[in-house]
Amino acid sequence: MKPLTIWRTASVALILSVLLRTAAIAVAPADRSGAPVALIPYPQKVQWFDRQFDLNDYAVVYDPPDISADIASIKNTLETVLQDAGAAPAREGGKKRIRLNLDKTAAFDCQEAYTLEVAPERVDLKASGPAGLFYAVQTLRQLIQHENGRVVLPGCEIVDWPAFPHRGLMHDVGRNFQDAELIKRQLEMMAQYKLNLFHFHLTDYPGYRIESKVYPQLNDPNHYRPTRQPGKFYTYEQLNDIIDYARQRYIQIVPEIDMPGHSDYFTKTFGFDMQDERGIAILKAIVDEFFGHIDTPWFHMGSDEVAVTNPAFMKEMADFIRGYNKRLLVWRPGHLSDRDVITQLWTGQAGPIPGVAYLDSQANYINHMDPFDGPVRVFFQQPCRTPTGSELALGGILCHWPDVNIGSQMDIYAQSPVFPAMVAYAERIWRGRADNREDLWAKLPPTDDPAFDEYAAFEADMVTHRDRFFNDLPFPYVRQTDIPWKLIGPFDHQGDPRKRFPVEQDIRDEYMIDGQTYRWTQGRGGTIHINHFFGFAGHLPTAGSGTAYGLTYVHSDTDRETAFWIGFNGYSRSERRRGGPNPPQGQWSNVYSAIWINDQPIDPPIWKQPGLGNDPEKPFVDEDYFYRDPVQISLKAGWNKILVKAPKAPPAWKWMFTCVPIEWDGKQAAEAGQLRFSTTPD
Repeated sequence: MKPLTIWRTASVALILSVLLRTAAIAVAPADRSGAPVALIPYPQKVQWFDRQFDLNDYAVVYDPPDISADIASIKNTLETVLQDAGAAPAREGGKKRIRLNLDKTAAFDCQEAYTLEVAPERVDLKASGPAGLFYAVQTLRQLIQHENGRVVLPGCEIVDWPAFPHRGLMHDVGRNFQDAELIKRQLEMMAQYKLNLFHFHLTDYPGYRIESKVYPQLNDPNHYRPTRQPGKFYTYEQLNDIIDYARQRYIQIVPEIDMPGHSDYFTKTFGFDMQDERGIAILKAIVDEFFGHIDTPWFHMGSDEVAVTNPAFMKEMADFIRGYNKRLLVWRPGHLSDRDVITQLWTGQAGPIPGVAYLDSQANYINHMDPFDGPVRVFFQQPCRTPTGSELALGGILCHWPDVNIGSQMDIYAQSPVFPAMVAYAERIWRGRADNREDLWAKLPPTDDPAFDEYAAFEADMVTHRDRFFNDLPFPYVRQTDIPWKLIGPFDHQGDPRKRFPVEQDIRDEYMIDGQTYRWTQGRGGTIHINHFFGFAGHLPTAGSGTAYGLTYVHSDTDRETAFWIGFNGYSRSERRRGGPNPPQGQWSNVYSAIWINDQPIDPPIWKQPGLGNDPEKPFVDEDYFYRDPVQISLKAGWNKILVKAPKAPPAWKWMFTCVPIEWDGKQAAEAGQLRFSTTPD
C-alpha cells in the first residue's frame, strides 16, 4: 500500500488548516474496521499500513533542537511510556528516530491538533503547540503492541484534532472529600483520553474544602456536616500542586465556590447567609484570599438551586470576581449576573441563551447513570447539540455528583460508572457527532441500524482499554451488544406488583389479557429500561405502572457455575437515595421483581441494609449489582432459559433490570467466556 502523497508534500500546518476549516461538515462515525489497535478517542483521520516500527535501537529526538521546558516534559512523558511498555532504546545514537516536531509556523488556531506517522525506520509526531504534541504521545501510548516478544508500533498516518475546544469532567468534593492523590489519579486518566478541563466543585452544603487563613473558622470541623469528613479540606499548597499537575497534562482547573446557594456551612459558621451585606463582605474577602494563592484563568460561581433574595448579589459578586481577570461560569438553570459569563447547561429544559457562550452538561450526570446505559448515552449524545464547537458552543463537562455519604473514598468511583462514562464521553467530545440520537440515550440501537455497528466497534475498544489501562481502578462494564432480549408488556397489575401473568407459566408468541393482545418485542443490552426515569425512550410503551417481562437464552458448552450481575431499578447516587427504600429481606426489589433460570427462581442476596429508607447519610453498601458480590448461577450444558419479571408500582422511581454473566476475579469484571445468547435457541 502506497502512502498518501499529501504526507510527503504538505506541511502539518497546511493539512490541518484544510481539515479544520471543513471539520463542521465532515463529522462522521469512526471507521474502526481494519484497525490493528484499540484507539480512544479514535482519530479524525487515520490510514493503516502493513508495516511496523520495532521499538528497539531507537532514539527520541527534537525538531527543532532548541526546545522549551514544555517539550522537554513531553519528551520525558514519551520516554516513560516507552520504558513502561518494555521498549529498548539505543545506548548511543541508534539507527531509528522517534521525532518530536513542534511546527510553530502553523497558521491555524488549534493548538491541540497533531499528526503522527509510523514508518519502519522513523516515527514523526508533529503539532503546532505543546498540547497537540502531548496528545500525539497519548495516541502513541495506545498504539503500542506486544508481538512474540517484540514491542512494536503499527504503521499508520494520523491527522487528528478535537471537535470541541473544551472537554471536561467534574467532581463534587464539597459533599464527599477526595484526597489530593486520588484527584491526581483522576487527572492522569483524563489526560490519557485528551480531556482538558477539570471542574473542581470545592464547596457544597456539608463543608468548605479550601484552606482559609482569613476565616479559619471555615475549616473548623464543627462547621461541617458531622457525617461528611468534617475538617477535611485542601491547603493552598495542595491545590497548587494539583493545578501544576494538571497543567503538565494540559488540563485547566475550573475551581467552583458555589454562591449564594449550596452553602449551609457558611450560615453555620457566621450565623447569616451569603446574601446578607455582612455575608457579601466576607465572601469578597474569601475570594480575595483564594485568588491571592490560586492562579487559574477560570472560576465558577455556581448560582443554582437557590432563591436570590438580594437582587444585587449576583452582579456585585460577578464584577468583583472579574476584577481578577477570570473567565466566569454560572450554572443554567441558575441566576445570571449578566451576559458576560459562560453558562453551564445542566438540565434538558435549559437551552443556551442567544449570544452567550456555554458548556454542555445536559443529561450527563454520572450519578444518575447505570454502568451499561451511561456509556451508550454519552456516546449517542451530540455535545452542545451541534456537530462541532463554535465561538459560543465551547464543549462540555461530564459531571459526577456523589451526593450520598460514602463508606470510603474509592466508593466514589466504585459505586458510579465514572471511568466507563468518561471513556465514552472522551470519544464523543473529541470527535463530535453529526446527529443527536436522543432515541438511544437509554437503549442500544436495533441491529439493523448502522449506529449499532458503530457502538459495537467502540465497545470492543473500550473493553480492551478496561483490561489494559484500568486494572487497578473500578471499571464496571462488560460487553453487552451480544445480549438480545424478547420483551413484553407492560401488563396492568391493577396496583398489585405481586400479580402473576401467563408468561410465568408458558411462553407463547402472544397473550390475550382483558381484551388486549400483547406480543413480544426486541431489545438488547446488559441493562434494559422498560421506561426511563427521565423520560428518555425506553423499550416498551410508556406507562405509570405495570409488569413487564424479559426473555433470553444463554448457551453453555458444559455444566458450569457462572457469576451473574443481576439487579432491578438501580439507584441514583443522588440526594434522597433515589431508587429507595431498599428491598426487604428475601426480595430483589421493593416491588417484587423476580428472575428464573431454567424455571428455577434465583434468590436475591442477603441484604445488609434491608428496608433502609431515603437517608442520604447512610452509605451504599450492596444496593446495586456492580459493587456487591455477583450471584453464582448453575448453568447446564446447552441452552438455559432466563426469564425476568420487572414490575413497577409505588414507591419505585425506576423501571429497569440487569442480567449479565461475567468473569469475576474478586475485583474487576470481564466477559464470561464460552457463552452465547439467543432469543430463538436452536
